Amino acid sequence: MKRKVGLLLTLVLTLCTVAVLSVKSEAAGKIGLDRSRVILEPGKSEQLTMKNTSENVKWTTSDKKVVTIDKKGVLTANAVGSAKVTAKVNGKKYTCKVAVVDYTGMSVEQKEIVSYAVQYIGNRYRYGGSSLTKGTDCSGFTMSVYKKFGYNLKHNAYAQLKSTKSVKMKNICPGDLIFYGSSKRSCSHVAMYIGNNKVVHASTETTGIIISDYNYRKYVGVGRVLKNATYPDSNVDDSVTRTAAGK
Repeated sequence: MKRKVGLLLTLVLTLCTVAVLSVKSEAAGKIGLDRSRVILEPGKSEQLTMKNTSENVKWTTSDKKVVTIDKKGVLTANAVGSAKVTAKVNGKKYTCKVAVVDYTGMSVEQKEIVSYAVQYIGNRYRYGGSSLTKGTDCSGFTMSVYKKFGYNLKHNAYAQLKSTKSVKMKNICPGDLIFYGSSKRSCSHVAMYIGNNKVVHASTETTGIIISDYNYRKYVGVGRVLKNATYPDSNVDDSVTRTAAGK
């Protein structure tokens, strides 16, 4: 009888020990940032937190003009652009990709499209690709973004230039496409305008998808894709046709 009681107590203690270890293991979890991407508007702040660690964290940012971060992990957006925030813990680095966008004056559809595009900042560039997550080139990027909203664009910068409605640079609006090259016939790159003189685009194999100044290289044209969007900016020239590639 005593032997059975002893065995039973041993079994109970073993089960309790396993349960405690399991809880501790689950609580420990994997060290990492609580998010890998953040989209902010200028002047706004966001708290970043390291999960499952009480160790000291050293925070840095790749571009202080775009976003700053304090010792407690509070992000503050300064200007439209893209940056990478790094948290260093015990010699290991954890990164968060940050996009800063100003939605002032945008219609609902413009905001939706721009927000959708910038969430892929930091993803890789791949020549001939059209995957927003696994790799895309410039025209694959704009094609895939607009496909999400029912617009059909070809996977070629020059073809997109030919199929969209030409717009003067002074009338450009967020969501419009800017085409680059030595001439229209030799158009070799396309980017999406997001306002504040900035574009988002699949740039190069080195940089991937980033935000750049709209005139970072020679542009040869502007094309409008949106068909049913409203343009709340009263300065837009009403003589400019607001329809382009059909849904």
